[in-house]
Amino acid sequence: MAPTDFFSDVYARPSDDAAKQVLADALLEAGDPRGEFIALQMLPRRGRKAELKLERLLERHRAAFLGPLAASVLPAGQVWEKGFLVECRAALDGRLVDEPAWATVRKLEVVNDDAMTPRELSSPHLKSLREVSQVPRAGVLEVFAASRSLPFTSVALEGPGLVTHWDDAQLRALREARSLPDLRHLGLRLWRFHLEELEWLWTAPVFGRARSVELALHRVAINLGALRDRLIALSRDVPDALVLKGRQLELKLKPAEAWAVMHLTVKTPLVEAVIVDAELMLQSLPADGLARLDVTCDFLVHHDALARLKRLTRRFPRLAPVTWPRGAGG
Repeated sequence: MAPTDFFSDVYARPSDDAAKQVLADALLEAGDPRGEFIALQMLPRRGRKAELKLERLLERHRAAFLGPLAASVLPAGQVWEKGFLVECRAALDGRLVDEPAWATVRKLEVVNDDAMTPRELSSPHLKSLREVSQVPRAGVLEVFAASRSLPFTSVALEGPGLVTHWDDAQLRALREARSLPDLRHLGLRLWRFHLEELEWLWTAPVFGRARSVELALHRVAINLGALRDRLIALSRDVPDALVLKGRQLELKLKPAEAWAVMHLTVKTPLVEAVIVDAELMLQSLPADGLARLDVTCDFLVHHDALARLKRLTRRFPRLAPVTWPRGAGG
């Protein structure tokens, strides 16, 4: 058999290590550096010398190892396992929809502009792909309305800002998500957020099927009281967690105790500037709207900012003791 036949065996069964080992042996016999690369990465334990050798092989032969994928995959963000690409960032425009080398990729970040339709996402060759992020609006129909079932468990979309910018076909595809039976995580990036604009999401089948929903926003400060009321009204078919993720604050809500369990993460040292957003959100809740609050800060919190947040939480009589960030004053 020619080495190309052994590659076909790997792409047909991406998780079959035996097929990769047979390919490595064939390539080593042919003097192909890819054989040594596969063999070294398949070692259960590798010393420093082997790691340096792998770095040199990838540096010298990266384009050859990628093959046709080199036209799409970006240099940064690549992860290789057992001699094959498993994670990457790529610009997808449909030229490589029939490329079998996609078969080993498990995690993919799309880096398209608005004019590019990532038709590769519905390719049958992406049989290992489970996580795909930054799917542009042009790729909504490719993913959510594909003619066959896709294996993705996590999909994150780059929204256009306002839901009113989506057309009817895209919203219908998102609501139904018929091609994603295994979807467990849904992400949406929005520039602006209003509860009424996302009414389609709260009532969509995909919202109840997903175990976690993440809304990436410009600002996290929203009316938590109104959001909690809407989530309570759904009563069933809700995810295990709803995450509101901004550049400076992140809020995770869980359905336990009528959505009264929250985790607040502060992701910036400028806490005094962003603590206002946290105050606005907590002030929007009724007195019985919070039973548990977890607080995590990536940086030390200024004494005054933490004191303000502590005072605000005293208005919740059901609130369990809060573990405040270590090292903060107050």
